Amino acid sequence: MPPNALIPHWRFLSASFLLVGLSAVGQTFVLSLFGGEWREAFGLSHGQLGMAYSLATLASALLLLQAGRLIDHVPLRSMILLVLFGAAAGSLILAFSTGVILLTLGFFVLRLFGQGLMVHTAQTAVARAFHENRGKAVSLAAAGLPVAEAIVPALMVGLMTAIGWRSTWGLTAAALVVLAALVLALLGRNIPVTDSTGSEQAASRDWTRHEVLRDPRFYLVLPALMGAPFVITSLFFHQVPLAEEQAWALDWLAASFVAFAAAHLVSLFLAGPLVDRFGSRRLLPLHLLPLLLALFALQLDAGPWLAPVYLGLAGLGMGIANTLMGVVWAELYGIRHLGAIRAVGQAAMILATAVAPVTIGMLLDQGLTMSTIALFLAGYLLAASALARQGLRRNH
Repeated sequence: MPPNALIPHWRFLSASFLLVGLSAVGQTFVLSLFGGEWREAFGLSHGQLGMAYSLATLASALLLLQAGRLIDHVPLRSMILLVLFGAAAGSLILAFSTGVILLTLGFFVLRLFGQGLMVHTAQTAVARAFHENRGKAVSLAAAGLPVAEAIVPALMVGLMTAIGWRSTWGLTAAALVVLAALVLALLGRNIPVTDSTGSEQAASRDWTRHEVLRDPRFYLVLPALMGAPFVITSLFFHQVPLAEEQAWALDWLAASFVAFAAAHLVSLFLAGPLVDRFGSRRLLPLHLLPLLLALFALQLDAGPWLAPVYLGLAGLGMGIANTLMGVVWAELYGIRHLGAIRAVGQAAMILATAVAPVTIGMLLDQGLTMSTIALFLAGYLLAASALARQGLRRNH
């Protein structure tokens, strides 16, 4: 399939792009914007709010292990309606929450349907629909997230300032319902169906999830795929102590996130052709290099200009990781049970994002600096890359 073979499927890819972008409602970079409002409204400390968020995230990851299988059995249009209406319900719970219990429930529903199932549904559908250009197709869909990173936070803050946080989440719920119609209209009725024969990157057979969970390669590869979400969440959640240590003004650090979004988007479009040409198996052990460079950059005492450099390197690493997450399981294990298999990887990723803030917070409480913690994180990435290299050398 030549690259321009994706053009006839622009509607399908646009629907997937939009679905990934809408997952912003359940992502940390949006929900964290309302932390101050929720602490004031419900009398919560930073620790209490963080605990509620972590518990909701952990619970959503556990449920995703089962809910992720649905896309293997439910028609795609029905699955899209389920995840968008589910996220709308989570938004309404936040809008009408009266205490920490409803707040935690809202977090749980949004983390499950937003961060979890929206991305899972879009990337599974695209990976299943395309074969020779799978990397390009997945990267096009995944580009919805950096676009949302550039647009949605400012939009939500503006709404919160104008109409308050409750009305903002009520309006978000209504918008998700309306946008569900747009996603379905873009999707149309002609969903691509892959021909899984004739490519050297194809899995030799379609594995079941039970078989995958008994395959040592899965556990050797998984730490590398969890690396980018774990490191990025660790650094972003604790960006205030990082800024203080580096003597960066917070407004300068916030402005520097443009470099992260731009590099994230660029790397997605670079990663797609690279994955299609070399295969995810060759790239996986190498893909954490930009993140390693970002962590090593934090060892420098280089002044304010280091902030956009560090964030740009982090964005490059995140884009490559997102593309590989959408492709590697299909290449290793086939597409028949892809939803169930990807659900395990997606749940592990969400668990990593739940564990990271607590783990790094404990290290900070012990007196470690962010630059020292960055070296520990770099050690993890090096070990994960070595494990992935070893795992991908193994026979099926």
